[in-house]
Amino acid sequence: MRTFLIITAIAATALVQLTAKDADTPEAKTAWQKLFDGQDLKGWHENRFKHAPEWKVVDGVLMGHGGQGYLSTVEDYDDFELVVEARISDTGSGRGNSGVYFRCAPHTDKTQEFPRGYEAQLDHGDGNNPTGSIYNLGTKGAKAPKFADLKDGEWVTLRIRVVGDHVQTWVNNKPAADCKLPEKDRLLKGSILLQMHHKTGKVEFRKVEIRKLKAM
Repeated sequence: MRTFLIITAIAATALVQLTAKDADTPEAKTAWQKLFDGQDLKGWHENRFKHAPEWKVVDGVLMGHGGQGYLSTVEDYDDFELVVEARISDTGSGRGNSGVYFRCAPHTDKTQEFPRGYEAQLDHGDGNNPTGSIYNLGTKGAKAPKFADLKDGEWVTLRIRVVGDHVQTWVNNKPAADCKLPEKDRLLKGSILLQMHHKTGKVEFRKVEIRKLKAM
């Protein structure tokens, strides 16, 4: 009897380990992909809205400044995890401001600065939509807490996870937003955008990586 119990316990342990391992198999998640390779803007296209926005790669860092505009991925994404390491600042008297948009629709109305989509905020001084918030979404959990240790000119890690209608963000590995996308006019798939917010603003990205998540 004792031998049978030991064998049963070993089998149960093995099953738990196998189940945990299976949760991270290619059927659940794909490998991380670099959207920015530290060398050029391959895989992105640029939109300029106002003033003279410019994107360039300097010493492996993607830098944007000079006006309103964005970079958009050529590829569309539905369910994913995205990690960026970003730094915002301002060359004038304002504050840094940027954002990472996701599931963006095609930009057909060029009178608008951005296409329809959802924005994970990068603005440490915005009391209504602090860094990590899903900008102006208006649903429960979309507003992130205001992290007092975030400062312009310092690198911050923003992680975004989107599965179906569920969106979560983390700022420097701390939970931020955790919310549902409204059902009305919900976008299920679209491009990733990196925002350049204003003329004197400056934004830098040294890491932009994504992995697609598959339905379980």
